[in-house]
Amino acid sequence: MWPLSPQETERFLIEVVQKAEERKLAKQMTERGYEFRGAALRLRESAAIETVISGPAGTGKSLTVLDYINEQMWAYPRARAIIVRKVRADLADSALMTLERDILGDDNPICSNVQRLYRRVYHYPNGSEIMVGGMDRPKRVMSSEYDLIYFQEAVEGDEEDWEALLSRLRSGIIPIQRLIGDTNPDRPDHWIMQRANGGQLELLYSWHEDNPRFYDIQAQDWTQEGRDYVLGKLERLTGVRYARLREGRWVSAEGAIYDEWRDDTHVVDPFEIPRDWPRFIAVDFGYVNPFVAQWWAVDGDGRMYLYREIYKTQRLVEEHADHMKRLTAGVKADEWARMDDEARWKAVRHGEKIEYVVCDHDAEGRATLEKHTGMRIVAANKAVLDGIQAVQARIKLQRDGKPRIMILRDALAERDADLVEAKLPTCTKEEISGYVWSDKKTKEEPVKEDDHGVDTARYATASRDLGLSKPTVAAVAVRRGGRFERERRR
Repeated sequence: MWPLSPQETERFLIEVVQKAEERKLAKQMTERGYEFRGAALRLRESAAIETVISGPAGTGKSLTVLDYINEQMWAYPRARAIIVRKVRADLADSALMTLERDILGDDNPICSNVQRLYRRVYHYPNGSEIMVGGMDRPKRVMSSEYDLIYFQEAVEGDEEDWEALLSRLRSGIIPIQRLIGDTNPDRPDHWIMQRANGGQLELLYSWHEDNPRFYDIQAQDWTQEGRDYVLGKLERLTGVRYARLREGRWVSAEGAIYDEWRDDTHVVDPFEIPRDWPRFIAVDFGYVNPFVAQWWAVDGDGRMYLYREIYKTQRLVEEHADHMKRLTAGVKADEWARMDDEARWKAVRHGEKIEYVVCDHDAEGRATLEKHTGMRIVAANKAVLDGIQAVQARIKLQRDGKPRIMILRDALAERDADLVEAKLPTCTKEEISGYVWSDKKTKEEPVKEDDHGVDTARYATASRDLGLSKPTVAAVAVRRGGRFERERRR
């Protein structure tokens, strides 16, 4: 026994207890009882610097990668990792929810009390850290060095994003620095496939049979949850969505209508829309099917940008109208809730200047919309083939290398959880790859399925390129007797 002062003895005992608690916590956090198969096992055995796990919806790709990162954070004190997505806000209800709920546990002190939407880092007791970032704010991501980088839904990014992240693998704590992505399959000419085919990237494939939640490997049969999800939901998909989300194949849609669309070209990073650009809204009504409202801005060269979108089921038109007014006014939801009618109309008047709202031919829906928004309503030009050709012309790259129609990456105002669960499109961008001709030879009409956003975009394009229909009776907000009323004018 070496001589220690009482203070040194106390510090020594505290340190022993702390290390014991840390080992206990690490044991708990790395023994969650998950059974890993297929790609999940190969990920752990691999020494590849670049790895992407590709698979249909629901094969456990995110859980696999996050569990691996968690293990590495405990195994190597002071290690640094980062979880990235193209848009930071999309992580809150995807990777971060899986990490907190299924890997760390919601009651874990590592999670602290910070809301997932605003979280920037997870601090481990041994000094390791998992950062959180988005390529829509690259300075925060690119300002540090990491041992592991996880790019969730890597298909959303471009090759420049991927290579930029590669350059940040230089923390030096974990012996093998790795950039790991996961994705649902996409087009066969996507940069991920090209990089894999060129030998730069290791592509691992995961399947529903690899997920113990869905498939009992001993019984060689689906679990009840697997029957409900895989057989009950994914088997209902059709076309390219079935091929990608059920079968896990990298395919293009046969007979694709907008076959020149490329997400890496036509989906652009958000930017502040100049106030003097013309703006208008296009609407397609729905309740069981999605109600779609798209805000479009037109630059000085006539290019159209979809900068905001509502794509939502199970809401009444008057509810959507109120949401449209709030978004157009640029007011936060809690502030809007405190406003009276006069304050709301004033906020709308001082918000974005909307030239018109072009709508589907739903008379009741249009009447309700004009009553509750006070906006100028015009009927959509519904000539299908003419409208499709107008959109196709805008999708083509021009001499300057740019298309004439684009979607901002963060355009979606709110993601519909029911559509996510059903594995249906949740925004216009997700419809485009599956929008196909009903007869591939004649190309006379499109398949009427998952086309709510593309129909709305067709109305929008036709209103600029094929001419507006005559305006309907519009509701105009006017001030009378200290309050706002709606006056109908032709």
